[in-house]
Amino acid sequence: MLYQGPTKEYVDYICKLYDDVYDDRIENCKPPAAGEESRELGADWRPGQVAEHKSLIVFQDELVAMGIKLSSSKIRKILITGGCWSTERSREIGKLYKRYTSHKYRLTADQASKRIADELDVSLVTVNINLPYRNVVYNLENKSKNAVRCARYKERKKQRLNE
Repeated sequence: MLYQGPTKEYVDYICKLYDDVYDDRIENCKPPAAGEESRELGADWRPGQVAEHKSLIVFQDELVAMGIKLSSSKIRKILITGGCWSTERSREIGKLYKRYTSHKYRLTADQASKRIADELDVSLVTVNINLPYRNVVYNLENKSKNAVRCARYKERKKQRLNE
């Protein structure tokens, strides 16, 4: 069985630690002051302004201090899965993915990802990083033979380091 992502509990845990929601449509949005016209969310933010959300690098450093080592792309994917991170690119890729895997197109997940990468002229990695995990499974009771083999290897490696 291929690793498809962390458990739902783990996604929720990381999102809780992030304790923020990033959506580039509402970045730096503040309610209008008294007497001002009401504004749409995000109307007061322009690209290049200082963001008010916690950056992935800062969050990654916080996680490392807690003993959790994840790459920034893995963190972004977890936050996208948990609904805590949204960008124009992730929304565009998500919309295309939903369209291509619908009953109209009936593409497999891999076919849809490849088509999106070609259409947007981005790498397959970029597409996959900006999609939520499809299946959140990890640490299953009935592990595959390969998962058991990997666990034995990690245990042997750990024992050798401790000797």
